Amino acid sequence: MESVKTNFEPKLHGFPFRNNFDFPDFFQIKLPLFPASLASLDDLVYGLCGGMCLAALDYYLAQISPPKYINTEEIPWPYFLYFWQRQLNSLKRPVIPKLFEWMLSDDISLARKMNRWSIPQLQQHLKTGEPAVLVLVRVKGISDPTKNHQVLAIGYEYEAVNKDLKIFLYDPNYPGEQPELTMNINNPNQGIALAHTKGGVLRGFFPIDYKKQSPPSLT
Repeated sequence: MESVKTNFEPKLHGFPFRNNFDFPDFFQIKLPLFPASLASLDDLVYGLCGGMCLAALDYYLAQISPPKYINTEEIPWPYFLYFWQRQLNSLKRPVIPKLFEWMLSDDISLARKMNRWSIPQLQQHLKTGEPAVLVLVRVKGISDPTKNHQVLAIGYEYEAVNKDLKIFLYDPNYPGEQPELTMNINNPNQGIALAHTKGGVLRGFFPIDYKKQSPPSLT
């Protein structure tokens, strides 16, 4: 069995608060392929998952302990702005166009893309010792793109005989825990049985580029 694990520990390097924010009315985001009107952030089911993943990676690489607020209501305004900006960073091109492309693809096409590109790229990246941000594709079609999600991959285990693959995660929806993505890549032409150990529909995933940013160090 091949086992690769970064030093990122969700209990130590992740945020102790859950990805559940109340957004001011003036915080809005324009979604591609949607009407000209803006979508309120209160409609974003998974809050600031991408921002939290990038921020956690910022703190981890800077070797600074992340803030230990338990509830999002306790977070000071400068921290909130930081998470918000990192959320926008996580959605920059080419992430959104690629997300819609994958949402419009069938499951077998996604299985092939993951086997050919996403999984090898992720494995090579994790072997460098640095976690990677993943976009989880949950939605089929463009009915509600906000139900997709972002997590931080922190390691994997691969059983070459059966071709079973586990990807260990920091998931902002489950602070202090280490959920997993599970799959079997023996025959992508028939699918890979992709699943999240916390449940829910999951169709595919792909890694996104990370650009380092200095995190705030407020007390």
